[in-house]
Amino acid sequence: MISKPPGLPFLIVFSAVAAVSLIWASYPYWDKFEMFLLAIPVGVLLLAYWAIRMVWAEHKGTLTEGLKYRWVLPFFIAGGVMLALVTDAPFWIRFTISKPSMEAYAKAVAVSPSGKEPCQWAGLYYVCDGSQYRDGVTWEERPGSAQFSVRDWFLDDNKGFIWLPTGEPNDIAGKYGESYSYLQDRWYSYEGGWGGG
Repeated sequence: MISKPPGLPFLIVFSAVAAVSLIWASYPYWDKFEMFLLAIPVGVLLLAYWAIRMVWAEHKGTLTEGLKYRWVLPFFIAGGVMLALVTDAPFWIRFTISKPSMEAYAKAVAVSPSGKEPCQWAGLYYVCDGSQYRDGVTWEERPGSAQFSVRDWFLDDNKGFIWLPTGEPNDIAGKYGESYSYLQDRWYSYEGGWGGG
């Protein structure tokens, strides 16, 4: 068996690792360090396994003509994933597709009499804890604003989005544990802290 190159099951596992990595990177404030600790070693082990099997199959002469060029497929997948991660493409694609639905959700939060909105899908994100954004210094609600968390597959909901019609988030340089990043238009992403609720 070792003399035959890995086939479809290997490519399915390799592609699944690539897909999980891309999904993970499509959330706001994805953790590049955790990605490095988890996805990179797994990907390197799978690539090493692939290379050993292909070289051994070539050495034994069991590598058929149709498979000789298939050996590059995992390297194309890995290269594509690395390029996507470096350019932050998974996040920007998901955010751009979801932006109209998230804006509708943010506007519903901004005009809600209770100031809260339930969990629901907004585009490609499952958003929860929608409430008006509270200034980190004065603790006053910003009129027409919204802040909501994003639930991910990894059970992490301390990150999300802020929609501010005017101004920018204020947290006294992270005193309350939040980090902000300007995205575009009225949108910011946040991580950690009190969640604004």
